[in-house]
Amino acid sequence: MVRPDLIQKMVWMGSERIWVVKDPLSRAFSYFSEQEREILVLADGSRSIAEIASECNLRFAPQYVSVEVIVRFFADARGKGLLLVDRCGSTEEVPESDARRAWWKNPLAIRVPGLNPDQILDSISHHFAPLLSPFALLLAGVLMLVAACGLVVNFGELTEHLAVATRRMQSGSGLIMLFCVLSITKIMHEFAHAIACKHFGGECREIGLMFLVGVPCLYCDVSDAWMLPRRWQRIFISAAGVLAELTLASVAALIWFFTVDGPVRDICATVVVVCSVTTVLFNGNPLLRYDGYYMLSDAVGIPNLSAEATGVLREWVRRFLWATPIAKTFDFTARNFLVAAYGLLSGLYRIVIFALIMLMVYRFSEDYEMADTVGVLALAAFAWLFFKMIRSVLTPPANRGRRESFQMRRPIFLVTAIVTSVAVIGLVPMPRTTTAFMTIQPGDAESVFVTNGGRLAGTVVSGMDVKAGQVVATLVNESVELELLKARGHAEQLEVQLDGLKKRRLTSREAGLQIPVVERSLAEANKERRLREDLAGQLVLSAPHDGRVFAVGKRVESNAGAREPEYWLGTPLDSGNVGAWLEEGTKVCVIGNPKTREAVLFVSQQEIELIRKGQRVHLLLDDHAYGEVRGRVTELAASPSRGIPEELQRSGRIDIPDLELEYTPFYEVRVVLEPTASPLPVRLTGRARVDVQNASFFHRIARFLRDAFA
Repeated sequence: MVRPDLIQKMVWMGSERIWVVKDPLSRAFSYFSEQEREILVLADGSRSIAEIASECNLRFAPQYVSVEVIVRFFADARGKGLLLVDRCGSTEEVPESDARRAWWKNPLAIRVPGLNPDQILDSISHHFAPLLSPFALLLAGVLMLVAACGLVVNFGELTEHLAVATRRMQSGSGLIMLFCVLSITKIMHEFAHAIACKHFGGECREIGLMFLVGVPCLYCDVSDAWMLPRRWQRIFISAAGVLAELTLASVAALIWFFTVDGPVRDICATVVVVCSVTTVLFNGNPLLRYDGYYMLSDAVGIPNLSAEATGVLREWVRRFLWATPIAKTFDFTARNFLVAAYGLLSGLYRIVIFALIMLMVYRFSEDYEMADTVGVLALAAFAWLFFKMIRSVLTPPANRGRRESFQMRRPIFLVTAIVTSVAVIGLVPMPRTTTAFMTIQPGDAESVFVTNGGRLAGTVVSGMDVKAGQVVATLVNESVELELLKARGHAEQLEVQLDGLKKRRLTSREAGLQIPVVERSLAEANKERRLREDLAGQLVLSAPHDGRVFAVGKRVESNAGAREPEYWLGTPLDSGNVGAWLEEGTKVCVIGNPKTREAVLFVSQQEIELIRKGQRVHLLLDDHAYGEVRGRVTELAASPSRGIPEELQRSGRIDIPDLELEYTPFYEVRVVLEPTASPLPVRLTGRARVDVQNASFFHRIARFLRDAFA
């Protein structure tokens, strides 16, 4: 029999009357047609299933309802907890709802039990009634139109400012400010749902905290809106949150138009993006089960649109696969085709969103050395989803029995098709790319490094053409010069001593015996002198080949805080750095061809094994005026790079100190570029995409797992 505590109400869905049944324990809603609701009413415990079927056929003639249909209907109703089952004279108790304990069924959206705000809303809802008036809605629409026109006109300026604001908000205070802005906008979103529901006579049962993909946000339970009789009221309640955020975005856009650069303008730009683009793509998108979905569901008059679409697709596949008869509800009608199309689009879109979220989490976890764990969990989640989907259609019907007419060829055909598709997708080599950060340098470029530290005595000027062997910079190191003088003096002293011993060896037997000892000492002294001369020669930096001198990236900060006289700034070629100390390993300049350019890629250790000479490279430069530049790999470094260029560190592309390169090594890869209309600026940065060797999907998974568990 039907549970007596169920709440039932008739509402209009388009041109049809639908009965909404609410379970007060689980707060779940079920939707029934007139005929289905009548079956529930007849299930009072005094009639058998055959009697219920006979009664329905009398009331809804000429429609015919079979006993099997009623049995399936009661099984579904019992699964939803709408029936009390009589067993051995005792009625089965209504089980407590496990809605609060089922958070693990959807770990991407975990709800924390909240509070019932109905009393608070009763006391404040009348203050917000003017905001729901037709005049206020018209004013909000005009405001949105004006703001949209302004944003279209100033779209370029907005995108540039967003890039600047994003960099500013990467600090601790910026992240706190961003979190506060997001929290306030989402509170307004949920509060708008609650006020609208209360305004039309509904109840807001709960407001609480939800972790959406790990991000804390609010949720508001306004499911009682389904009990409202008028469709436009239900649609308005679903749209209230989106309308509130779009209105807030419009106000923020107008403030952004008339403010100067600063924190206020950064906040306004953030609000514009969060409350417009993300709200429309997620909350307003009917392919996801958020506000847009409920608006579409109510507008087309299908309360269980997602469930019905899944049911239609599943039954069609089962009908094809198992050749079983299905209910008339799942016939090949135009309505069912549209519902099935929605189900396919929604499923694909959810998979794409889930993949993008996992990719974002994976990229974020790379900074905390947890990328392997996240990747394995993502692969396991996709495998589980695929398994559930296949199991739902491959499970044979319970009532098929052992009929001889049962067609086993179709299941075998489908399994073969699935295995073949997986094999084609997983084993056939597909194009593959890998990305790396890069910087532009002159063609045939060779860097000039300091191999022995010293004070800068003089340099050539940046942009000067030099010949091979020409002096580029001269250093002075007092200790090296002193050691050289000592080595020369010691060698000269031994030479004089040896010369005297040779002159006295004819008259003195003792002098002859000392000659071999002094000769060995002189040989060691000459070695020391040559070593000191080589070290002193390293203080003179020469050009490795003909070319033009190009300055390296500028040094802008001092490790000591305040600048010291010995600390150099800018580039080593700057005249103001004469007398400053250049430590060993400092890149002084680059000598290269002034007419050609090449790119230097910095590839991580995990990806360098994929790079080969001759592979095609696509460069996406930070200065978009040059468009995409192409080239080919010409040289790969055999050992890790000793340092990351200043321009890549300043831009945040590779934010790794040189001291940590031992643990996270990068390898340099040279790429010769195709000719461009004008030479690219030296030290221009960007991202490079290398077309590496094709690989199958299975090969990529195996490589990822190998790296993860190595």
